[in-house]
Amino acid sequence: MTLTLYGVDIWTTALVFARVGAMVMLLPGVGEPAVPARIRLAFALALAIGMGPALTDRAPEPAATAWGMGAQVGTEVLIGILLGGAARLLVAALATAGQVAGLEIGLAFAQTADPTQTQSGQLIAVFLGVMGLALIFATNLHHMFLAGVAGSYDLIALGATAPVGDAAELALEATSTAFRVGVQIAAPLLVAGLIFRVGLGVLSRLIPQIQVFFITLPLQIMGGLVVLALGLSSGMLIWLDSLQRYADWMR
Repeated sequence: MTLTLYGVDIWTTALVFARVGAMVMLLPGVGEPAVPARIRLAFALALAIGMGPALTDRAPEPAATAWGMGAQVGTEVLIGILLGGAARLLVAALATAGQVAGLEIGLAFAQTADPTQTQSGQLIAVFLGVMGLALIFATNLHHMFLAGVAGSYDLIALGATAPVGDAAELALEATSTAFRVGVQIAAPLLVAGLIFRVGLGVLSRLIPQIQVFFITLPLQIMGGLVVLALGLSSGMLIWLDSLQRYADWMR
């Protein structure tokens, strides 16, 4: 027996909403913490209602018990968290790059309000996070992630068991990629900082009377900001490419 409401299959929509809701809460762009949770869930429900009719034939039969049905819904939630969480890990690459850049520039303890996270954060990391969010919408990358929500049902069938082994591999790959991309964004600053500190060491040996680290702190900040500006475009392109690759994989 199929239970419907205004022509909508409730069981299929519930399964779809479980996965889509978990993904929408985490995906870059549409799933930012600055967006109220009710708005994100309402958007996920609208997506689930729209996608439900196309997935009705793929939906498994509901279990005979309430516990079994709950397990089916819970599995879809876990799959959504897995796919959305991997994308959120890639976004965290900007925070890694910002922390490294702040240490190299000398602004590691500078804090400011983060509008994307509704809390305070490290200055450079907040700047990179806001820029990354703007680039996601400017390049329509959020459309690719929404297409990936629909494509996830070709990747992992509706009602399938949670792929534990594949989930661990995906989490490991996303974590390593996020760290690698973060270091790549901050690589110009790492190289420039190494050269700068070697020069300071040579200078302090040649003229021991000079308080090198106090005198050169303004130069470190100014030079670090210049290097950051010069390498920012290529670093953000690398980051966008990693997000695009993941969105293409989901589709």
